[in-house]
Amino acid sequence: MKTRKGFTHASREMWDAWISSDADTLAEQICRPALRLFTASMVLAVQEREKCLILRGYEAFAEHALIANDIACERLVLRHHETQMNERPVSTKEMIAKEGMLAAFESLLLPQKGGGWCLAVIDIQLLLSIPRTRPDIDDVDRVVLQLLCAGFSGKEIGQHLRLSHRTVEHRIERLKKGFDARSIAQLVALSIADGLRSSG
Repeated sequence: MKTRKGFTHASREMWDAWISSDADTLAEQICRPALRLFTASMVLAVQEREKCLILRGYEAFAEHALIANDIACERLVLRHHETQMNERPVSTKEMIAKEGMLAAFESLLLPQKGGGWCLAVIDIQLLLSIPRTRPDIDDVDRVVLQLLCAGFSGKEIGQHLRLSHRTVEHRIERLKKGFDARSIAQLVALSIADGLRSSG
């Protein structure tokens, strides 16, 4: 049977190892069994003596590795004290903006029993550039974006809105320029990110 990978399985394995640990257990003893379950979007970090170290970095998209690893360290430093004070694991789902990027992630922090190190596994589920210039979007543009998100083609959008295919194409091109997107897929992703940022 094929081993299932991902945050749910890796964090469960680490949580189980933490439950059976004691004050002398090393951080690597908690994370070692789970490493085979890690995916490219997951970061493993440990904080010892006020220093955060990346044990396994983000690998999903090389250009985003530095910012993803920074986010992991920041979350660990931010929640380290709370985790140690409560002497129990902390599990969160968060969305933050950092350095022009929108990041959504799930995390599990595990403190050493009796104090000391704190271990974090963080799954970066979404890491998108926040549009630098937001275009003026009218109601028709909003519908075009919604239909693109729903998987409609430009021709289908034109039929739905009773607009010519060319008009829809021009609107899509204008939206791509406004969001600084190179493709329709990136336009959809950036419009979703912009909507999440606005509602958050």
